[in-house]
Amino acid sequence: MQVGLYLLLVLHIAEGCKLKDGKQEKITAYTGGSALLPCYCTDPQATPGRFTWKKLSTGIVIWEEMSSESGQYRDRVQLGNGHSPGNLSLLISLLTEEDRGWHRCDVEGSIKDIRLTVEGCSLTNYKTTLNITAHTGGLVLLPCSCTELRAKPKTFSWNKYISPNWDRITFESGQYRDRFQLFNGHSPGNLSLLISHLTEGDGGDYRCHLESGYTDIRLTVKAPTLRTSTLRSSTMSSHEGKSTLNVAAGDAEPHQSLPFVPFALVTVIFLHIIVAVVYHTKRNKVPDAATIYYSNDEEDGAVIVQ
Repeated sequence: MQVGLYLLLVLHIAEGCKLKDGKQEKITAYTGGSALLPCYCTDPQATPGRFTWKKLSTGIVIWEEMSSESGQYRDRVQLGNGHSPGNLSLLISLLTEEDRGWHRCDVEGSIKDIRLTVEGCSLTNYKTTLNITAHTGGLVLLPCSCTELRAKPKTFSWNKYISPNWDRITFESGQYRDRFQLFNGHSPGNLSLLISHLTEGDGGDYRCHLESGYTDIRLTVKAPTLRTSTLRSSTMSSHEGKSTLNVAAGDAEPHQSLPFVPFALVTVIFLHIIVAVVYHTKRNKVPDAATIYYSNDEEDGAVIVQ
């Protein structure tokens, strides 16, 4: 039994690496980014005796071996096998347009070809002049971007025209320090320039410059002015506010009161009516005046009151 296991292990090692898929592949990536060129053994744990990565030369039909020690690929290529010896994939970082073309994974005569397309940065406003107006104290964004935002140019710069030359903007210089910054967010192809705390001296011609072209921007910086309609609206609001305050303070016109003389006359008449009614009521309650009769009867001498 042990001999059988030993023979199987020997045969497995002797077989080496057989490529999982030898079909051609096409991969698209972008300048400044990275690309993984896949190449696998059918057995992830298989260790190939010898393998190489090659690139087809564009000048002449010849496959040149790629090496991390060569000047073109130094510190840019590495194997992406991780913990699987049978993973022979190649990772290329910081891509340039020169990296495009046919690449070959060659394992002991078994090959896999991959065509890599690397798209570069083409400016959205190629050789165009944009006019932008802003105000002092504010901020402004000077737009500049690649048509493909995932593509990053190899080099680019922002320049300002100071007669008779274009002066390169360095963000560490005193004039631009803490006011000029790139506004790319998370898009490598966004090369826009953000200027804050604007002054009239910031006005002028700016250029976003790439090897493949440029975009010009003419910036005009003005002092902020109040519009007539705004001023008129503010004045009306001021008057309305004043009127409201006057009413609240008691300056509003008093309500017209009833005339004094007619009101007094009515009151007097009403009082007379009340007195007359009371008097008449009291008078009806008093008995008629007593009538006294004297009797002539000397005998009685009586007095009769009726």
